[in-house]
Amino acid sequence: MRNYTLTNSQDLLVNSEYVASYATYTSQDRDKHRINVEIIKTNPIVSVVVLNERNKLVVLPTFQPAVGQWFYEIPFSTFNPRESVMQVAEEVVKKETNLNLEDAVLLTQGPNQLNPKADTNLHVVFGRVQTFLNTPNSQVRLVDLKDAYYLLKNQIKYGKPFKDGLYLGGMSSNALRIYKFVEE
Repeated sequence: MRNYTLTNSQDLLVNSEYVASYATYTSQDRDKHRINVEIIKTNPIVSVVVLNERNKLVVLPTFQPAVGQWFYEIPFSTFNPRESVMQVAEEVVKKETNLNLEDAVLLTQGPNQLNPKADTNLHVVFGRVQTFLNTPNSQVRLVDLKDAYYLLKNQIKYGKPFKDGLYLGGMSSNALRIYKFVEE
């Protein structure tokens, strides 16, 4: 493996949630191989795998402007690295479902990169909520956890939508796989 060092970096866009930059890495061997790449550096993200007492998974329809379509996502939020992951998880679940997250556990401890061109660290939290009533105004949808695994497998293997014609977003599918791997 080559040893690369950052030899040039230029920020192209900076805001409160991310920095888009152009970077050059150069190898330290004699041929000085270069890698030029555009990188998106975001604040960390917390995704919360939320189940009720009947092991129903909470998913929310979310419009993804980058691809111009709707996906299902589990509750998630970017956050400032100085904030508590667990507190942000509780706040996002309360905001999205109007329910209190209980028995929350952080499932990931290290870097969990989603994309080689993005410096995004995904934290996955698991927690439970008490009985959830699906009201007509609510955006929350419930999916039996066992069904969710089957639906995700069909989405990955056959390209079939996860539920109701919508796919499960990449961050959420990654979080659900982490939950299955860590908890089972």
